[in-house]
Amino acid sequence: MAGGIIIRTEKRQRMALALVLIIGAICVNGSSRQTPGYPKESAFVPIPDFQIGTGNRRYLPQEWESVTVTRYARSIISGSRYVGIGTTGGLLVYDRMRQRWHTLLTKADGLPYNSVDRVELESSGGFALFSRGWTALFEPATQRLQSDPFLQPMVRGVEVRLPSNLYAGPEYQYFSDGRIAGPDGWAVPVMDAGRDDDTGFWLATWGLGSGRADLYSLRLKMEPHGLWHSDVRALTLSGGMLMAGGFGDAWASGGITELRLRDQKWTYVLASDSPGLLSDRVAALALDGEVLWVAAEGGVSRRSGNGRWRTWTQTDGLPDGRTTAIAVGSGAAWIGTLEGAVAVAGDSLTSVLPLRGRIVRDIVAGAEAVWWATDAGAHVYRGNWNEGQFLRIDHPDGRLDGQIDAVGTYRNEVWWASASGIVAYDSRDGEWLEVPVVGPFSPGQVTDLAVGGENVWVASTTGVWRLIRESGEWFHYDEPDGLIDRRVWSVAADNNVVWFGTAGGLTRFDWSQRKKMP
Repeated sequence: MAGGIIIRTEKRQRMALALVLIIGAICVNGSSRQTPGYPKESAFVPIPDFQIGTGNRRYLPQEWESVTVTRYARSIISGSRYVGIGTTGGLLVYDRMRQRWHTLLTKADGLPYNSVDRVELESSGGFALFSRGWTALFEPATQRLQSDPFLQPMVRGVEVRLPSNLYAGPEYQYFSDGRIAGPDGWAVPVMDAGRDDDTGFWLATWGLGSGRADLYSLRLKMEPHGLWHSDVRALTLSGGMLMAGGFGDAWASGGITELRLRDQKWTYVLASDSPGLLSDRVAALALDGEVLWVAAEGGVSRRSGNGRWRTWTQTDGLPDGRTTAIAVGSGAAWIGTLEGAVAVAGDSLTSVLPLRGRIVRDIVAGAEAVWWATDAGAHVYRGNWNEGQFLRIDHPDGRLDGQIDAVGTYRNEVWWASASGIVAYDSRDGEWLEVPVVGPFSPGQVTDLAVGGENVWVASTTGVWRLIRESGEWFHYDEPDGLIDRRVWSVAADNNVVWFGTAGGLTRFDWSQRKKMP
């Protein structure tokens, strides 16, 4: 391995008890003099000792789980079974025995901040955590997190030499200077490395997460985890696959994150390595079996089961390249834009909908009807794509006039959200349903709807409303309850689990375990 890259890691040593007590007293006294807000580097932030799950104890452990961007890693260390990784999105723990992700520890679990600067191995097999003036211990086997003001930073340097010639597979490229290029083509540096045994070591990168290198085969296997970008504007869930997309920002592209729920495998779909994906600014997603539909900036892209892409833009007949919504059903893919809507059947695009010039905000497609939420009221398209009828839905009290922000369906029921609140309609019997009052909302406040037999979920820019249908009660959920961000853009429900796409990441809520405690 001559000529390889040297990564300097460090080991921690405890100071004498008397010195530790003095330092702890200084830290505590310094903390008491601070004004409220972000703590100084010298301040110790106490963390309660409890089983992880939520930081507020109003829910059972694992009811709320959140994940954001964890591919920016600063520190990594491997124990006999677990690998601890300090990232900007929390402490990430990998189970070497089961070869899968074990835990993501975040602010919602009791950490003062998501970012973990340094991770070390404790003699018990747990991890010592250091970041921004706070210290803590975490035991992966027992899932226990506790503060420890006596922990001291690492003081002794140790060198880990990285090989200069690692094979990272078709999706990644390892350079001799220790950088790694990923799906987006950008090369990122290795921030830390740690040996796990005599055959290999783990490394942490700034932008591509972590991976393990085998010294015998000289192969590097990256272990992706988390969202490509924290802004989740679009969600779709089908066949055990969850897909999330968003707009991104000036620093990073939005792209698409795929999560296979069965084994927690994360993959990314980016325009830079997916010829045919028009843009990484994703507004909506839809899955039709193995076929993925993407409404993105510039038009619509379709990825077939064989991985081939097909695109439609304004040149092909889209009324506008600024797409807003997409749904699959009634023999076609239905596409909404800021200037109207079209249908795509096979490879043919047809402008069959009288919505030109109207903003389409949401679409839900079924076998016999397609339901619409627009800035000009609620609509339905009944029948097959080439021989149906487009109708406006009028509410007797005028509650579907004007801007409709979202639409959702369950069996024969259709639910709409507007500034006047939530309304529901039985499309089979042609009757309006009684809905417990919630709202009113401001225009655009509601961002998405998900309707089931037991719950109705209303996503908004100020949290989530949940209607328990049996009792007729509305509950509101916010960041103190478990949301990673109160600005919720999208929602996807699957049996007892509901997923929320927010401006700060992805939150999973298992509502079946227990109702909200007072």
